[in-house]
Amino acid sequence: MGIVSFVCSYSNIRLDLFLKTQLFNNTRAYIQKLILSGNVTVNGLIVKKPAYKLKEGSILTVKEPETKKTGLTPLEYDLEIIYEDDCIAAINKPAGICVHPGKGNYDNTLVNILIGKISNLSGIGGIERPGIVHRLDKDTSGIMLIAKNDFSHNALISSFKNREIKKTYLAICYGLFPQKDGCIEGFIKRDVKNRIKMQITKETGRYCLTRFETIKQIRGVATLLKVMPHTGRTHQIRVSLFETGHSIVGDKVYKRKDALYKYKSLNFVKRQMLHAYILEFLHPKTKEKMILKAEVPGDMLWAFDADNEQ
Repeated sequence: MGIVSFVCSYSNIRLDLFLKTQLFNNTRAYIQKLILSGNVTVNGLIVKKPAYKLKEGSILTVKEPETKKTGLTPLEYDLEIIYEDDCIAAINKPAGICVHPGKGNYDNTLVNILIGKISNLSGIGGIERPGIVHRLDKDTSGIMLIAKNDFSHNALISSFKNREIKKTYLAICYGLFPQKDGCIEGFIKRDVKNRIKMQITKETGRYCLTRFETIKQIRGVATLLKVMPHTGRTHQIRVSLFETGHSIVGDKVYKRKDALYKYKSLNFVKRQMLHAYILEFLHPKTKEKMILKAEVPGDMLWAFDADNEQ
């Protein structure tokens, strides 16, 4: 539980409006909820009125509410923690693990691992998603940010929403990519024929932009790419590369039968070759610039060890 204090420098200002100037990464609705739940004191007394008028020099204390217990079973797992302090953590998510519980799976998720690994997690995401600010697909590996309190959670949500967090992925796609760099853009929406898939259109849906750079070509059968999604849509990188005709190697949803037949030498791959590699962002509390990296997993190293296409 976190506690922060402020001294009011204004006269005759509403309590909720003043706190919004101090807790600027949190919504006014969230601040009002803190006040109404008795988590704010003015000069040592609990005030539950968001419209309460403050006097200059008033001393305010804000206490974060305790996170509700999840009721989920902790899962022992040797999870790599890339970075951790009292506000946030960054972990290297293994491929093959769902981020949060869902129908038919309440015991073998990243959340189950986190509640057994990290003592404090934010509660904004609900009792089944403590600490979860963003997500990766089940078969995507790599770096994820975890919020350890509600203030950090709101700040990170805001940073993702405002596209202030720079994301860099590594992807291995079928075939030799014809361009050294470029961008893929369009509008993304749910596939009307298959609800588990997304599709790129030219006019309808949510705008998406994905930039890429070719790192190397691999033995004439694949290309290793650095991918930078500017927007954060569901399946954005996977469906964007699929639309170029160069789907991600091992992707079981966005796959092309001609590629599977043409590049049989890649059939040893068991999951989609997509890894969240680097996150660049401002720390929610200190505002220090953070650059965190998740090392390439073992099942993708073959692409780095292979000789380049001559």
